[in-house]
Amino acid sequence: MPFSYVEMMRGFGFAEFAELPDFKPVEPAPVEVALSEARLGLFATVGAHLPTQRQFQPINDLSFRLVPLDVPVADLEFDHPSPIRGFALDDLNVVFPRDRLVELREEGLFGELAPAAVSMLGSITKYGELVERTAPMIAEVYADQGVDLVLMVPFCPACHRATNMIARALEAKGIPCVTMTALREMAEAFKPARPVFADFPLGATVGRPNEPEMQRSVLRSTLEVATAPAQPWRITDLPQTWADDRSWEDDVRKLYESEGKEVHRARVRTHIRDGEGLSGREDELDIACGC
Repeated sequence: MPFSYVEMMRGFGFAEFAELPDFKPVEPAPVEVALSEARLGLFATVGAHLPTQRQFQPINDLSFRLVPLDVPVADLEFDHPSPIRGFALDDLNVVFPRDRLVELREEGLFGELAPAAVSMLGSITKYGELVERTAPMIAEVYADQGVDLVLMVPFCPACHRATNMIARALEAKGIPCVTMTALREMAEAFKPARPVFADFPLGATVGRPNEPEMQRSVLRSTLEVATAPAQPWRITDLPQTWADDRSWEDDVRKLYESEGKEVHRARVRTHIRDGEGLSGREDELDIACGC
């Protein structure tokens, strides 16, 4: 069975925060060109930015930064304070795969890389504002860049929820997305148009740090899903594996139970106090984002 953040959070006494919605599948926007000719946009939620750009707030920051994709990840910073940030500290490509995408473009997998990524810190639970205000602005950015497809890369569990809401909103505005996830239960709950599940630890959505060939392999498999023949909604399970055993699941739990315990619990309590729930509001939020 895939790792379940929901079950872990219930064990911590946060069943309310862990409750997932049950959205209907979103209508996919068509990908109108072959992948080899497509202009690809990047959306990521680790809070990456240039050192000269304003930092993100850790909770419910509904702003975004445009990060030029001619800048290597070694020259970027990221602000997400999650307990699972260690993989990204080792290699930001695991959740902001700029370097790998440049290599895949040179390989000819897709036609062009859009000039700038949309970067957010996805620890967001103000879903109404997210889909009504922020998502339309993001859609305008991608439309102005002439993207044919957007790669959506979430980071933490709250980022997964925010990323899926934005993916649904972009799809409704005619911008096709392929949405990665390290939490299969999130894809099952939100049903974005082209979900791709990598059975990896939280915080390493694109693969193991400092293993560029593995990361490229994951991204190839992911992007090829976008231009596959149309079929009923489903989650694509990637063939790549993290390790021969699943001991990494215990490592993830330990991060939340010990090293990041107080930070994580404080942030969850703030989300419960200041944020919004999702269950029972699926139709309302779909109307808000035009889904």
